[in-house]
Amino acid sequence: MFASLLITLQIFNQEMRIFWRMSRATGNRFASNWLGPVLFAGLYGGMAALSLATTQTEMGIAIIWPSSGVLVAGLLLLGAPSRAILLGLILPTSVLVNLAFGASPGLATGLTVANVLEGFLAARIACGRQGKCGQFDNPQWVVRFAFAAICASAASAVTASIAAGSLGDPSFLYSWFATVLLGMLIVAPIIVNGVRSFARKGRAQVDVPKACAAGAFALFSIVATFAQTEYPLLFLPVVATVLLTFVLGVTGALIMTCAITVAATASVIYGSSPIAFVSGRLAQIYFTQFYLAMIFVSALPLAALLARSRAQMAEIARRRAQHEAAQAFAHVGHWRYCLETNTSEWSDGMFAIYGLDPKIDPARNLEHGSIIEEDSEAVRKVLEKAVLGRQPFTLKARIRTKAGEIRHIESLGDVEIEDDAVIAIFGVLKDVTAHVAGMQQIEAEKERAEAMAEKSLRLSETDQLTGIANRRKLLETLDREIARAQREGTELSIVMIDVDHFKSINDRYGHGVGDEVLKHIARLGSTTLRKGDVFGRLGGEEFLAILPSASPRAAARIGERLRRKCEDLDWGKIANVDGVSISLGVARYEFGYDETSLLHAADTALYFSKGAGRNRLTVADQTSPLSQDTPVEVASR
Repeated sequence: MFASLLITLQIFNQEMRIFWRMSRATGNRFASNWLGPVLFAGLYGGMAALSLATTQTEMGIAIIWPSSGVLVAGLLLLGAPSRAILLGLILPTSVLVNLAFGASPGLATGLTVANVLEGFLAARIACGRQGKCGQFDNPQWVVRFAFAAICASAASAVTASIAAGSLGDPSFLYSWFATVLLGMLIVAPIIVNGVRSFARKGRAQVDVPKACAAGAFALFSIVATFAQTEYPLLFLPVVATVLLTFVLGVTGALIMTCAITVAATASVIYGSSPIAFVSGRLAQIYFTQFYLAMIFVSALPLAALLARSRAQMAEIARRRAQHEAAQAFAHVGHWRYCLETNTSEWSDGMFAIYGLDPKIDPARNLEHGSIIEEDSEAVRKVLEKAVLGRQPFTLKARIRTKAGEIRHIESLGDVEIEDDAVIAIFGVLKDVTAHVAGMQQIEAEKERAEAMAEKSLRLSETDQLTGIANRRKLLETLDREIARAQREGTELSIVMIDVDHFKSINDRYGHGVGDEVLKHIARLGSTTLRKGDVFGRLGGEEFLAILPSASPRAAARIGERLRRKCEDLDWGKIANVDGVSISLGVARYEFGYDETSLLHAADTALYFSKGAGRNRLTVADQTSPLSQDTPVEVASR
């Protein structure tokens, strides 16, 4: 018997190797492949024949019917077209096996219908409308699969009882139900998980020392339990199952379940286990079936829960790693300050911002210890307001890192409330040093650009030789003052000045001396005029004074004062010349004048001053020029 069992396992192993090669070659897609249904049908027939030959007991009752699990596994793994092919192949295979072991054609057909029905119902209920099949690492799906197996086994038992004429025999109903149910629960997960594990590209990481230790204990527990009849050690395989499940997950649970099933079946056949203490062959079979069902209940659901938990932990670890990487990249961290314990909790991003090592350095309190002294009071007030007002907050401050570097930070946060009391403050902190430096650089560049623009504007409006307003500035100012005088009806006068005999100064003393003369006249004009007046150089040796709100008399007084200062100046010490005088012409704004007409009036008055002997001032439209001996009066027109 034991030799036959080993032969069964060897056939199963060979079938699995062929199935694995086929799945690897086809990418685990069997929808359009006939080889999958043929392999499963062959495995179904072989397992059925060996089960009938090796596990028949008194009253024709078997412990487990693995062919049911083979059929369900095939239906879970194959695509829709291949499922139909598989069911079509199972029908003659099952009939032939039953006929070979003495069943009548009618009984063989009836039992075959029961077997096909159970597989179809189990796969249909387990997969559901969404078509999610074989997810033995999903706790919800494992429960669904168990429910499907129970429903399918019950339907199969009723169908087989009708075919065998034993509908009123509870023993036949139960035995068929139990053997078929165990076959589905134990064999189907092993095949499905094995095929998908072999076909999966990425193999799970296994702790080899732990796996070897758990495997050794599992082997010891099986041998110690089922190879002797003196001590009831049936609990040992359960402990080993839990241990192997913890180490290898779903794979470990299925391997251990399969090993216990084989060992328990063989021990019942040979009477070599503590199950022999149970009196009666039928009671031993029932007890073994119950024991195997408990092994399944304690192994696969636990493995599925453990797999889901580990997958969630791996996802959490992955997301945490991504979160920490994002924080490090963005220079962001999060913190929490407990008001009751006066302690802080920091993320790795916070430690990185402060230049600290989270393994050896403690987290600092945000209110004191991590903010520089100049900003700590402001931070304290912000946090105090947030706690009292129970409201979110924003704060900006500077911190000092472990290396002594000053960095700028910005934090957004809120308060944590429990039992209507604020118990903590938490927030997200960002290192904005680069941003602040960038803004400071932008501001500096802005100021620099404004200064350069102002300088350029000043240069564009300044005479390079004398440093006073140039012609462009003078004409712009004159145009603006004419518009204001016209708009407001105010007075406006101008004084045009020309250096007497300037060409002779250049010819006699050189252009350097001429330039010095122009610079000193520019200084005299700038210091003689009133506040708000504009004095500039029109070009060459000509200057212009714009006097807003000044009457011709006032303009003449200012111009005369300038003339006298020029005349009285000791030019010999300044420019090494004998003397320098200027001639002036005054004109007032009249309604309807524009820039050109007003300048022309002043230039005409200047012409009269030069024609009258120079070194004098003339007001436009006066009959005679004004000298230092002539009172300044406005002539009538």
